[in-house]
Amino acid sequence: MSDKRWLLYRVVVWSSFLVVSWLLYYVHHSLPEGPLYPTGEYVCQNDDRGPCREDYIEDVRDLDIPSWAKFFKKSEGELLWMGLFFVSIMLVEKPDKKKKKDRSTDAT
Repeated sequence: MSDKRWLLYRVVVWSSFLVVSWLLYYVHHSLPEGPLYPTGEYVCQNDDRGPCREDYIEDVRDLDIPSWAKFFKKSEGELLWMGLFFVSIMLVEKPDKKKKKDRSTDAT
């Protein structure tokens, strides 16, 4: 892969990561929140030895916000953020073909 194309991939992924990060922050801090409903599950801290509490989830179905904001308010937006974060870490350094060839010749 050429250096220009590799740089383009890196810029696109890192820019997408930053935009999604900003959108997550904006949606969770600026837009109205929906009612919280219990899920019926209990979450305990410290390997089930600490204080336990009931888990709640936000209902965004009836909120008067755009559909893209509902996407980011639910866990799908956080999943997208984590995926972009993982891919951006993978694209930090370009794999060098010379290193791969040197490793294969060193093993024999």
